[in-house]
Order: sequence, then structure tokens, then C-alpha cells
Amino acid sequence: MKKTFKTQDVLAVAFAAYRKNGSYLKHTQRFSTPECETRFANKELVKNHFQDPIYVPPDYKALTITEADYDAVDVALKHFRRYTLGLIGDQLSGFQQDIYKAVTADEVDGSRLGVLAYVPELVKREVEDAAFKKLLRVEYRNSQYVGSEKDSVEGVVKILSKFHSEQWESNNYVADLAGNLVSFMIKEDITIGDRRRIKAKVKAQSKNRSFDVNETRLNYVKLLKV
Repeated sequence: MKKTFKTQDVLAVAFAAYRKNGSYLKHTQRFSTPECETRFANKELVKNHFQDPIYVPPDYKALTITEADYDAVDVALKHFRRYTLGLIGDQLSGFQQDIYKAVTADEVDGSRLGVLAYVPELVKREVEDAAFKKLLRVEYRNSQYVGSEKDSVEGVVKILSKFHSEQWESNNYVADLAGNLVSFMIKEDITIGDRRRIKAKVKAQSKNRSFDVNETRLNYVKLLKV
């Protein structure tokens, strides 16, 4: 007989794992030096929490679940109520439908714990994406292209959004350059809202992937403090 767990409890553990890692960690990281604590992937933290202790890795440290984690679950479930409109309009992806089915069930099968472990990251991304789309629609509807392909670009940018690419081990940024949208990829970690002086080349003139506004793609990027 398969083990099942209360969905609310699993989600609380998922938020505790997210809080511990500070983000969604896809793969467990073990280090060669003993003083460095193993960073378990979020899904592994969740699975180990519900696992029989004899099967839990010796370097796993139990999560502490707090009231704040359950508060986060309440917020997440309110967020997913908006999915019902998407279901009616057939606008949800297969993955979103799968998540919705899991979070709205009273209990979850033990084999589905990894799915719920991703919920905190999904909610964070969707909330940020909705706010970013609104920002583009209101503030950047008239964004103009900067220069032409291969032109040099220099100025001070304000970071508007950030997305980390595990494939390229870099961050993709969308920024404001004198009221117009530019985007670029660079390894440096910059906080949203920060300003940097930029030197770059125009790679392409395109549209933002979140909303249909003009965006200039840059490469050969050098960032300096303002």
C-alpha cells in the first residue's frame, strides 16, 4: 500500500526547505571538505523529512517547520485559486495543471513529494512575472530600440528582472536604459533595483518574452559601479 501524506503538511515542509536553501536547489551539493555542510536539493529535503529514518542519509539534518511555513502555504493556496480561470479558458500548461491537481488534493502520494517541493519557487516566479508584466505594460509600452546591431552602447541601467540559467550558469537580466528596455546575460549577481554603468554591443533588436514591447539584446557586456 502506498504511503500518503496531508498536502498541507507537505507544502509546509516544501516552504521550510525553500527557506533553508534560500531558493530552489535542483541538485544536491556535497563538498570535499568536512566543514562544508551538504546542501540537499529541495525535493530531497522534502522526501527525507517523510522518509523512514533508516533510509535517510547520515548527513541529512532534520528541517524545523514553523508557523511562518504554514502561513506561506495559505498564501500559495490562494495564489492557485486563480488557476481555476485558466482551467476554464484552457490557458494552463500541462505542468501547471499537474501542480494544481496536486495542491488541491487533500493528500498526496509519497511518489509525488518532489512535485510539491517545487511549489514555493513556482509561486515566487509567477507572482514576480505578473508584477513584471504589469510594469512593462504600464511603464515600458513605448520602449524604443537602442542603436543598431553591433553598435556600442554605454550608459547607466536599472535592473528590472533577473532569471538564473543553470544551463549557462549565468543570470539573464532585463534593465532600463534611459527609459528603454535592454537585456543581457552575465555571471555577476545583481539585485533587482540596483543601478550599474554598462558598456556593451547591440546583439539584436527583439521583443520581451514576457510582454510584447521592444527590447534590445546586448552582448560583450561590462558592468561598472555608478
